[in-house]
Amino acid sequence: MKTHLGQAGLPRGVIGRIVGRIMRRHNRPDNAWTLSLLAIADDEHALEVGFGPGDAIRLATEAAPSCRIAGVDHSPTMLTAARRLNRIAIDQGRVRLALGSVDALPFADEVFDKAFSINCIYFWPAPTRGLRELHRVVRRGGIVAITVRDLGRAPYDAYRPEKLARLMTEAGFASVAVHRNGVPSHPLACVLGTK
Repeated sequence: MKTHLGQAGLPRGVIGRIVGRIMRRHNRPDNAWTLSLLAIADDEHALEVGFGPGDAIRLATEAAPSCRIAGVDHSPTMLTAARRLNRIAIDQGRVRLALGSVDALPFADEVFDKAFSINCIYFWPAPTRGLRELHRVVRRGGIVAITVRDLGRAPYDAYRPEKLARLMTEAGFASVAVHRNGVPSHPLACVLGTK
């Protein structure tokens, strides 16, 4: 169990590739739901933090074929997997992926219309600092979405939606709202905040 949790936070090697495949299948509903709330438009530039195997990025570019997406993940194994999955969009210049951390995003101020992170905040080294970084790189009026499992048990209870909403407000976001998917067998919450 400990290896699985460690691999979920930083997939690496052969086991990391397997975990990435599992994530891709298991997180697909989470990705689709979050993107439906965020509604990335064709003319927008968005950022995903913790893109894992790259499935949400692929879904976003399929839904909005002219949008541009950047992604940051701290796992070289997931960077390789996401590049493979999104190769066409990368070759077209619509997707740019990088190795990095939410604590020090490699982007200028106010460059993204929207940003999102799905099931990753549990693994951020300093969530408050990460949320401030997201606030920094999103344009005024831009929206940030943070999706978490709404299970109320470890490790998910550390970032209950209401606590996450408070942290987003403290990081400078306005109009912070908690959305729940209403699926008892797979409960999710997405906290949306506007800069």
